[in-house]
Amino acid sequence: MKKIVNERYKESYVEETLSNGLHVVLWQKPDYQKSLFMMATPLGALDIEQVDSKGNNYRFPAGIAHFLEHKMFETKEGDIMEEFSKMGANVNAFTSYTETVYYFTCASDVEKPLNLLLDFVQELNISEASVEKEKGIIIQELNMYKQMSDSRLLNETYASLFSKHPLRYDIGGDDKSVSSTTVEDLRNCYHLNYHPQRMVLVGVCSDDPKRIMEIIRKNQEGKHFEPIEAVKRKEFIEPKNTNREIYTFSMDIQTPKVSLSYKLDGIEDVKKRIYAEWCIRMMIDSVFSSLNPEYQDWIDQGIINDFVGGDIDFGKDYGVLMFYGETEKRKEFYSLIESVVERISKGVIQEDVLQQLKRRYFGQTIRSLNSFDDIAITFVRNYFDQTDFFVSLDILDKICLEDIKECCKFIVKEHKSIVEIMPEKSQ
Repeated sequence: MKKIVNERYKESYVEETLSNGLHVVLWQKPDYQKSLFMMATPLGALDIEQVDSKGNNYRFPAGIAHFLEHKMFETKEGDIMEEFSKMGANVNAFTSYTETVYYFTCASDVEKPLNLLLDFVQELNISEASVEKEKGIIIQELNMYKQMSDSRLLNETYASLFSKHPLRYDIGGDDKSVSSTTVEDLRNCYHLNYHPQRMVLVGVCSDDPKRIMEIIRKNQEGKHFEPIEAVKRKEFIEPKNTNREIYTFSMDIQTPKVSLSYKLDGIEDVKKRIYAEWCIRMMIDSVFSSLNPEYQDWIDQGIINDFVGGDIDFGKDYGVLMFYGETEKRKEFYSLIESVVERISKGVIQEDVLQQLKRRYFGQTIRSLNSFDDIAITFVRNYFDQTDFFVSLDILDKICLEDIKECCKFIVKEHKSIVEIMPEKSQ
């Protein structure tokens, strides 16, 4: 068990990779009663095609990671949520584009719920009948999200930008992919991605890490896992052009909701990716927020309202710069965003504004060290990205005007897409 101490941020944790490959991280917070344990695999919605170390390809239906998340809560003993509840713990899970996460929280002794978390995540119990039944439940869930305009706007934005990349799919897939998922698909995907050597367990609690680590070791020593080949996400060759330049549809809303997004190249190096996201996000805030005196004028003119924003997201093989809003003045909004992006791409920011934004982001991130959820999920994502937990803060601290200008060169304005949700009967 190795102790990692960060003197600058006055934080420490212990970590150990068990003999079966499971990486365990324990973060002690002595003054807190709450405990949180999070077990994760780097299987997300993007992993519809994987390649192992021998070059074997595995193709799965879109949404399989989400499907597996649903099925993991089905055990021979019955309802997992009820079992955790009896122990005074709350359990939940989520699937993102890059990982699937199972976690519980409690304010009592963690031994029983921790053992239960390890046990139910490390055993898949499914049958033909249960899988068929689950398909209807998942399709119903997907249809529910399709009725939510905000969710639909994001999904259709990705579908407009990408024609090959898995980002074009909803995290849960679609009716066709869910219906085509088989028991064999789920078992094969589970076998490849839920092996201990693929997973990480992060705990944040007040208990002695030595005691917690011993509970975990004892649990794992009683189990046998067959060796597996290492797998990774298959790389996709995505065209430069967007899939759809403009896509318009209607929903039961009062005011049009729109997005104007730009398709960017991915950034392979994780530190360069973090640099670029910090720098471009600061440029977005300096131009497209109340920090800019013009912002109130845009509100007064009715071009934007409270439902408005912009964000940047880079992966190894994709980049998205997205702006969204709710407005009756769509043409004016698009013209505004294009002028905003032109200014952002130049990377010109005042030194005092840069320092103000750095202090804001730094403070927000430091405060997150008091959030068990933020600590756990940040560690999970950094671990899968093979980077240090505190690297993002260190990068933020070093950013200067030259970095901003250099990173904004990643913005390419040629490949853009518009998505419009119009009130029904208005088209």
